[in-house]
Amino acid sequence: MGRIIDYAKLVRPYGLLFLGLTPFFGAICNGEKDSLSLFFLVITGVLIHVFTFVQNDYLDIEIDRKSSYVVDRPLVTGHINKKTALYIVILSFLLPVFITVFFLLTIQSLFMLLASFLLITLYNIYSKRVFGMEYILAIGVFTTGLFGAFSVSNEISGLAIIVSLVNMMQWVFSVGIFANLKDVKYDTKLGVKTTPTILGVKIVGEDFSIPFLFIGYAFFIKTLHILIAFLPFLLRYTEIFVFDLPIPFLSFILLSTVILYLLAKIFYTPLSKRDRMLVYEGLQEGLSLLLIPVALMSYLFDNMGLVPTLLIIIVIIIWPLSSLRVVFGKKLIPLE
Repeated sequence: MGRIIDYAKLVRPYGLLFLGLTPFFGAICNGEKDSLSLFFLVITGVLIHVFTFVQNDYLDIEIDRKSSYVVDRPLVTGHINKKTALYIVILSFLLPVFITVFFLLTIQSLFMLLASFLLITLYNIYSKRVFGMEYILAIGVFTTGLFGAFSVSNEISGLAIIVSLVNMMQWVFSVGIFANLKDVKYDTKLGVKTTPTILGVKIVGEDFSIPFLFIGYAFFIKTLHILIAFLPFLLRYTEIFVFDLPIPFLSFILLSTVILYLLAKIFYTPLSKRDRMLVYEGLQEGLSLLLIPVALMSYLFDNMGLVPTLLIIIVIIIWPLSSLRVVFGKKLIPLE
């Protein structure tokens, strides 16, 4: 059982829906209705997630050794050796290419898939050396959404582009702002230039000193993320009503309000309570993942049906919490 938990810690199952569903939503919003094709796209998205995080850990082993926050990661402890991790990275690259060539192929979809792998790899190599690499990773996520859309047709709908942009903005925030914020203590010691350190975040004593410039930037990125997610309503790709009730609209407003509240809570949480900060961030990320299915609720009802749509929403809610419980027990705090 311990061995399985080590592999689970390596591949981060609690976060796999962020990339796992990106090609799926890209395809749905470009008109895909075939269940088998959608299944292959989810599998491909999950494999891209595995590639991203295992490659990141593989390349950052020596850096992770110097951080008490992640010193228990399986590659750092040696519970999983580097050669095994490299095999996982190679396999999680080859399988999506195989699936694309034999089941989903258009030339554009294959190009977007390969572009996504390239951009993700560039991020993983240079994220600790070059400022602003979260945007390269985010563009990689954007191309993953386009990969899903192009697997359906060589013509891409405006809705597929919007949904891919929403996923892109989520990664700009989660990586560039929060992931780098929580690591400021060790990034500063190692001389790593990240968005928080460039915008003036530093450690004073045992706590953060966070300037208004960085807080303003964080709220700008998250607000832009929410506004892009709201575009399907504004552009009439989807409706604010289902069953003659404004359920999608009210749910979207409630989600957005709670997300911004949790963002404020993150900034008012001292570094000494980093675990609590991770909880706020996890909740914020999970709710942000719901923005797309809530904004697309009427569209998904029309194209997939009521039950599949509700299942998607339920899975998005239950999967992260249940997988965290399995991997980390009652603590529910990942090695991040």
